[in-house]
Amino acid sequence: MSKAIRVLVVDDERTARDRLRQMLGPLPDLEVVGEAESSEDAIARVEELHPDLVLMDIQMPGCTGLEVVACLPQPRPKVIFCTAFDQYAVDAFELHAVDYLLKPVSRMRLAQAIDRVRELEQPKADEQLERVMHTVRGSTTRLVARTADRYRVVPLQEVVYFSSDGGLTGMHTAERCYVLNPR
Repeated sequence: MSKAIRVLVVDDERTARDRLRQMLGPLPDLEVVGEAESSEDAIARVEELHPDLVLMDIQMPGCTGLEVVACLPQPRPKVIFCTAFDQYAVDAFELHAVDYLLKPVSRMRLAQAIDRVRELEQPKADEQLERVMHTVRGSTTRLVARTADRYRVVPLQEVVYFSSDGGLTGMHTAERCYVLNPR
């Protein structure tokens, strides 16, 4: 099971925070770790809680949600802006916002935005391959591969690279490509 996405809800209106929290409740693998009602409070809560995701209003007393996000240290949490104002969308995406939702936020649009965050949380294919290779290098010196109707034991030092096509893993040596034996 993957770890829960830790969410901070930032809005100067309590009813908006309550509504977002209520809509997040049924979504799987999310944990609302806190709320903030001002820009200053938002900065402090991000530093204190280290959320993975911030649902951020734009128009708040003090500085705007855009200014809050711009001043957060790297690596920043992912941000979904939730606002009644459409004119800030370009600025939001320049700050690498995952999404920009207009109030009143619908359950469907919020769920779609959260799905985008989940996709970003998935390890990249090259990171996954590197983990597999690290595991393989540490645990074995040979691999079993299939060619037509025969199997062959291939020494790990002969492997040049691995590939994936249609759910099958290919193992490439200098001479040929093998299909790894699916279990």
